[in-house]
Amino acid sequence: MSPTVGSKEVDPKGMEGHPYYREGEDLGSPQRKSGFDREQALKYVKEIAFPRKTGTEGEPRAAQTIVRILKDMGYEVREEDFSIRLPPWLWIKSPSLIFLFSFFTIWLTFEKIPLVAFLFSSAFLLWIGVWDRVWICVGEWIVSGDLKGQMRSKNILAKIPEGEDGRPFYLVAHYDSKSQSLNLYLRTGLFLLGCLTGGIFCLWVWIHSIRMWMGNGEFFMPTFVQTCFLMAAGLNLLILFSKIGNESDGALDNASGVAVLLEVARNVIRQSPKRVHPVFLFTGGEEMGLLGSLIVRKRYGKEMVRSKSFFINIDSVGQRGKMRVCSSGNVRRKRLRQIRRIAKKRGIPLRVLPFHKGILMDHLPFCQLNIPSLSLTSISKEGWHI
Repeated sequence: MSPTVGSKEVDPKGMEGHPYYREGEDLGSPQRKSGFDREQALKYVKEIAFPRKTGTEGEPRAAQTIVRILKDMGYEVREEDFSIRLPPWLWIKSPSLIFLFSFFTIWLTFEKIPLVAFLFSSAFLLWIGVWDRVWICVGEWIVSGDLKGQMRSKNILAKIPEGEDGRPFYLVAHYDSKSQSLNLYLRTGLFLLGCLTGGIFCLWVWIHSIRMWMGNGEFFMPTFVQTCFLMAAGLNLLILFSKIGNESDGALDNASGVAVLLEVARNVIRQSPKRVHPVFLFTGGEEMGLLGSLIVRKRYGKEMVRSKSFFINIDSVGQRGKMRVCSSGNVRRKRLRQIRRIAKKRGIPLRVLPFHKGILMDHLPFCQLNIPSLSLTSISKEGWHI
């Protein structure tokens, strides 16, 4: 069966030269063949595969493309602007700045002012356990709907008209692109190594501060702990001074996730699932620290809890490799088991990502509200190119 453009049947072999295809006007047509179409999803990727870093002209251009496709499908689309109160570079670099200040303060005070070293080391160790809650609390403060901030972005929400029976089911993908000189895997590895070595250094100082107050020996720092200090400080300096601003097309991260959602939306508009109503959410500012999802939580978090919403985020799935799922919070284990059982029945190999908090993905703010939330991603050697 040939696909259609409007009411005309089109030869698939001639689609590349068709004016509707070139302009993208056919991409939102729900009359195209049913079922998930990988080739169609790839066309959606190509529509927004250009640099679209938050705060540049590329991000609103991508948003306009997504809105156009969704409206062509027949969705009720709402665009929600928000602004960022702090300079984005300060928000992104602030953890490394705080860590460096803490490490050097501990280093300079652990012999003569052990109380100061004890307090700073305690704060860092506590941060390791609750960093996601701290990030989300501060992040909710720096995003605002008054549009008076340093930089603007927007979220896109799409619903089936008059189709709000049942529990809200949020299907989510961020559409902004990354802009970093260090690739995703290397940056994540360095961050985790910095936390590990910094944690060892701070734990040693914390223990020996207590021992010193109890009169148990001198405060001599072994070479291993000194090495941990130097590694933690050096890695955070590297992250702090790594450049941002490269022009990534962001095809994997995350035009691929957007394309999957658009193709799902094209099928869902024909036959909406029973007992739930899908809400397609495309977030901006994710690479700036989950800012799009944080403003959604700020605006609708209580309502989402009351309506018993659930939430699936799609991030970087356009690479060959192993599918991973991650979640956090009180509902994590139960939901992950359910998802894995469903995947197994359908012959989809799916494993749990070891970093259950997801290394800052859009599900995280909603896990804090005990909303069943998870992220799907894929892991392969191609991730070294992100």
